[in-house]
Amino acid sequence: MAQETIIYPPLTDDLKSGMSWRSLKYFGAGAIIASVSIGSGETFFAARSGAIFGYALLWCFVGGACMKGIQVYVGGRHMILTGEHPMTHWGSMPGPRNWVPILIGILSVASFPFWLAGLPLMLGQTINWIFGIDVQVLGMSLSELDETVKLLPDGSPELIELSRRNAQLLLIQRVWATVAICIAVTCTYFQTYYRLERIQLLIVAFLLASLLAACLASQPDWFQVVGGMVPQVPPYPDWVRDSKDITKNSEWVFVCICLGAIGGGTYDYLGYLGCFREKTWGAMASSNESPTHHDPPRQEALPIGEDDANIQRGRCWLIPVKIDVGIGFFSVALFTTCFIILGAIILHPDREVPDKFALLSKQARFLTDFHPALLFLYQAGIFMAFWGTIYGAYEIYLRTAYECLRPVFPRLHRVPRTKIRNWTLVYCASGGLLLVWIGGDDPAAMVKPAAIVGGVFTCGLWCFAMIWADRRFLPKPLQMGRCLLLATTLSGTCLTALGLVTIWQEYLSIFF
Repeated sequence: MAQETIIYPPLTDDLKSGMSWRSLKYFGAGAIIASVSIGSGETFFAARSGAIFGYALLWCFVGGACMKGIQVYVGGRHMILTGEHPMTHWGSMPGPRNWVPILIGILSVASFPFWLAGLPLMLGQTINWIFGIDVQVLGMSLSELDETVKLLPDGSPELIELSRRNAQLLLIQRVWATVAICIAVTCTYFQTYYRLERIQLLIVAFLLASLLAACLASQPDWFQVVGGMVPQVPPYPDWVRDSKDITKNSEWVFVCICLGAIGGGTYDYLGYLGCFREKTWGAMASSNESPTHHDPPRQEALPIGEDDANIQRGRCWLIPVKIDVGIGFFSVALFTTCFIILGAIILHPDREVPDKFALLSKQARFLTDFHPALLFLYQAGIFMAFWGTIYGAYEIYLRTAYECLRPVFPRLHRVPRTKIRNWTLVYCASGGLLLVWIGGDDPAAMVKPAAIVGGVFTCGLWCFAMIWADRRFLPKPLQMGRCLLLATTLSGTCLTALGLVTIWQEYLSIFF
């Protein structure tokens, strides 16, 4: 910035009157984060939760969306008020310089390949199912394979033959995943940001409309829905205890994986805030005066004018952030709630649980129970959910990588962003392809480490880091109010504690 003190730009006409229906025009980047988030967390883990526990874990998904919405909002408001990404200011936290950006950056960037392999594999299984390739290769559907495998004794010729055919099907699934990665990388390389925004708006609208209609048509018991909002971690039902694929994780680990998958994680949110560089909201208007947008990061914040008019303008410029983050995470919570309700109503009574053999096909009953012709609508919706996630993830991850590297290597402001973009694309695509071909046959298990670490633990650390940055870089009139501070503290405590408990149970307890 050329100015020595941050003076917020004049408000647009719609912002002068406060929040109104006209403020909906600011919803844009939130559609990207919603589409990127509406993938495995909602279509698979939420449906699986409803199929196993009924409504009992609804609180986990809705609460997770709320906590992560708060997490992202406090990061967004900081960026709009200071003109700098939170990662830059976290570099000044007590201790070795830049230790927080380095830690969060490493954990976030390391998560990219797991999601960019697991999600394309889920999409590949969906394509096999849509075109009936699973029946052609196996001689039965994936749902029937799941039931047949449970009945066949170990080492039987029938089981060996099914395993051979399943290996052929997995090969085709990996080919589809490879094609999806190549197309997504190509689209990301040539697309513009605003085109991505518009496409993701359409995807989110289509998904929400179809699932909300199905949920309302199923006529849920709303008293049980409300009861599902009471926090609890119920034991696995007796009828699933013989399933090793389900009970290999404790109930707490199951909850944490669901919480990590819902709404995305730090690896998504760092890039989402990076999208604000395309905006002219608040202090970002001055940050973006340079046509290259490559000013060196400032770890020492510029002073903010504390006259009443400037403070009031700063608060009003937070309306676009509230709209974008609020609608984005409301969409995630609504989509997730629909899948849990439908799983509880349709799958739970029949004890049908989505698993690695049938990640998504069993959920088709969410629509086909009303009319068989709706199968195509469900298939189209699931395809769009996964493709929208993969398609948007590359753009988000490019920005996440840039924001992680920028405070640690200030000289990057002299490097064309296209060069960083190209190297990040190579890393994401090559890492994803490597895991697609050598990472095993269970996409849900593949994304588990990233969901636990990047989707829960580092989200909690983010909240505490934002509280420190808020007090360190903002004048008192613009600091978080008591309610927002309390909500951020509670979110950080819950996410950090649950992440630590799960990391201990899943990875560290075996050493002690």
